Amino acid sequence: MKKILALVLVLVMALSLVACGSEKPAETKAPEAGETAAQYKVAMVTDYGDITDQSFNQTTWEAVKAFGEANGIEYAYYRPQGDSDAERVGMIDAAIADGFNVIVLPGFAFGNAIKEAAPVYPDVLFFALDVSAGDFGDWEIPTNVYSAVYQEELSGYMAGYAAVKLGYKHLGYLGGMAVPAVQRFGYGYLQGIDAAAKELGIVGDI
Repeated sequence: MKKILALVLVLVMALSLVACGSEKPAETKAPEAGETAAQYKVAMVTDYGDITDQSFNQTTWEAVKAFGEANGIEYAYYRPQGDSDAERVGMIDAAIADGFNVIVLPGFAFGNAIKEAAPVYPDVLFFALDVSAGDFGDWEIPTNVYSAVYQEELSGYMAGYAAVKLGYKHLGYLGGMAVPAVQRFGYGYLQGIDAAAKELGIVGDI
């Protein structure tokens, strides 16, 4: 359990700094000769986009890869062929069939896939990154699922606050997709702008 908790903490810390393909691992790394084979094998299943998207997939993959290389743990990533719960579950099944027992899933879109897969594989640990209790509905999260939810509003707040403190007054926010993470960042951004403007006494100038 201590090793599992350590893995959780390393992955979450690495990821807090910030979809389509083959059913085989796109990249894999086994321990070098002479290294002790680890108890865990880590696989990531990509969300929308791929591991070069400069977003959740890429940062998640880089964290998995860095952890695997540092600890001599085998790792790989899988890309669903389409954007559906069935495709995501299919890649989870494929990873587990290949012997991976720690599955990292970045993004709220994995809620239904985790609900379907986790009870079937009670000995597999699932990392649900940015998947909140609300994404699971009224499902009781089992012990083999770790849900890590980011606080995007905090980074948004700091960005808005800093922008005003640096002298910017004509500010706006273009968030892209109307998903919860983007909305939370936007709310925090506006609150940070408001707080800094009040401190400087320039609310009417923003």
